[in-house]
Amino acid sequence: MTNFNKIKSVVVALLIPAVGFCQDEAVKVTTSYFTNVLFLTLLVLIIVLAIVIVAFSGVFKNIAESDYLQNKYSSKYEDTNSSSIKNTVTIMLLLLSVSLMAQDVTVSKVTDDGRIGGIDQFTFYFLVSLVFIELLVLGLMFYQFNFLVKTHLTTVKQVKAKKVESKLLLSLTDAVAVEEEESILLDHDYDGIKELDNNLPPWWKYGFYITIVTSVIYLFHFHVFKTGDLQGKEYDNAIVQAKIEVDEFMKTSANNVDENTVKVLIEASDIATGKELFMANCVACHGKGGEGTVGPNLTDDYWIHGASIQDLFKTLKYGWVEKGMKAWKDDLSPMQIAQVASFIKTLKGTNPLNPKLPQGDLYTEGGMAPISDSILIKKDSVKVIK
Repeated sequence: MTNFNKIKSVVVALLIPAVGFCQDEAVKVTTSYFTNVLFLTLLVLIIVLAIVIVAFSGVFKNIAESDYLQNKYSSKYEDTNSSSIKNTVTIMLLLLSVSLMAQDVTVSKVTDDGRIGGIDQFTFYFLVSLVFIELLVLGLMFYQFNFLVKTHLTTVKQVKAKKVESKLLLSLTDAVAVEEEESILLDHDYDGIKELDNNLPPWWKYGFYITIVTSVIYLFHFHVFKTGDLQGKEYDNAIVQAKIEVDEFMKTSANNVDENTVKVLIEASDIATGKELFMANCVACHGKGGEGTVGPNLTDDYWIHGASIQDLFKTLKYGWVEKGMKAWKDDLSPMQIAQVASFIKTLKGTNPLNPKLPQGDLYTEGGMAPISDSILIKKDSVKVIK
């Protein structure tokens, strides 16, 4: 860090001839420049900047010589900064030599009309040049200072992070450092392999303790106090819950049913709804008890278009327009059609008053009866058509 001392000596060397030179010029041109406000202002500014440079270089040196930078970044800093400082000092010396060489020529040509603020041009520009050079040095030092501070902070963070990491690793493993392993070395020696008396890792020990506590809680919860369900009971509960969820789903998605997926509804609420719809829409053709009027009897075992739940749903949904049966798909929802079809299934064998004679084919729950004759119903007799 000798570069900072070089900067100090150069600044002081510059100030001494500058002040003496300005005093000589003041004797030649006027009684004294120390009564000139502009001269005093520039001189004070030069001195203040010189003091700031000296103070700044001291701080600079302390940071650069810190333990962190000396151990990790000192060589890098020396390489990156020495050339910049040497260049700055060289510029200052060149400007000073040019100014001194021009002194004799300039003084002889200065007149009262060429003064700047009461100061001859050479003295004015010389002082301004010193101010500029000092500002340039300060700028360079500030740039390098900023670099050192960032490097210092980064190094401090890295060192702290390593310390935290080592503490965390030690707390998890409870291992002894490699350089201290002799303190836990046992007398056991197997073909040159030596045994260390390391402790079990804390995470393993505490994990084992937790399993012991958990097993005791499990025993009392499931087998002693019986406050929890075992696996078999949990399975049964899951089945019950699944059925509830399926029923709930069917209620909300019942309108997705069609002639291929329809099932006989057995809930009393569905049958009651189907009866209401039947009374409101079907009694004109089939009678209040399903005995049949214009339409066929719905209480016997003979059906024209089948009596399965799928057949009934299809008949209600699409109708048989050519035979006078209306299609109800635009008036009733799929769920309502299924409810009406399920209610019609309950009419079988009810024997209402004045039932209409059978029409169609004999139907059994297993399918249509295999008969070869069709039955044509007359008012009071049955005629078999070959």
